[in-house]
Amino acid sequence: MSMAWKGRVVIVEEGVEITHRQLETLAALRDRGSMKKAASALGISTPVLHKYVREAEAKTGAELVSSSSRGTSLTPEGKALLRRFESLELRLQDEDALRVAGTLVSERCVLTAATALSACGTDCRVWISTDEQNLRMMDEGRLDCVVLDDALYAMERADMFEGTEVGADVLLHRPCGPDYARLAFGAQRLAFRHLEQKGVEHRVACTVFEPAVLDTVDLSYFVNRSLVRRGIVKAHGAREQRWSQHSIIAVPCSESTGVDRFISEARKAGLYPKG
Repeated sequence: MSMAWKGRVVIVEEGVEITHRQLETLAALRDRGSMKKAASALGISTPVLHKYVREAEAKTGAELVSSSSRGTSLTPEGKALLRRFESLELRLQDEDALRVAGTLVSERCVLTAATALSACGTDCRVWISTDEQNLRMMDEGRLDCVVLDDALYAMERADMFEGTEVGADVLLHRPCGPDYARLAFGAQRLAFRHLEQKGVEHRVACTVFEPAVLDTVDLSYFVNRSLVRRGIVKAHGAREQRWSQHSIIAVPCSESTGVDRFISEARKAGLYPKG
């Protein structure tokens, strides 16, 4: 008879171990909002729960839990510790899968590469979100690779990681006055930095998460050429801005097997050719 062993997450701070049970206690307090309810959910008495909290606070040297007449909640230090715990738990539960992320702009690149790996037997987990959210997940240790469509992020973090160009894109501009709809994806920071450098009057009137909405608003905007070519947005009247050509960058976030193969497949996809 074979037995599968699954590890349990502990966190070690300066040689002091914060146990799995103590971390579970913080999670229960966050979810239940009271000492009594959290203790009941964990199947322990309230005094024992208090003991776990005190031990965790003594080990970290920080107040992790705050209680008031409205209930119990985690302090910022408690929330930060719990985020680390849950990130590690996620990786342990899914330790054999390759975790990759991209945005709506890089979606086809990411999905094509993940499909190629899956066909060869590599299990993949894919997130499609914004660059900002994907970078937060990367910082929390929840990703093995992230594909950035805002190359400025890669430049800003050049001392932290080395990215690989997997393609290129360019922005289209539809001018319609100083009020802009800012798309939540793509090299928007590059676009608005250009306006600032040129001294062009502009105001962001709204953020758009569905690109097709750009076709319905009487506002100026920038949009990626790749989204237009894919038929996601029509962008009538928008003109290509040669100064805005930029790289699509794949950034490895771990030494997990499969990362190099994923990046190679993303480059071979050829979905964002230059020119």
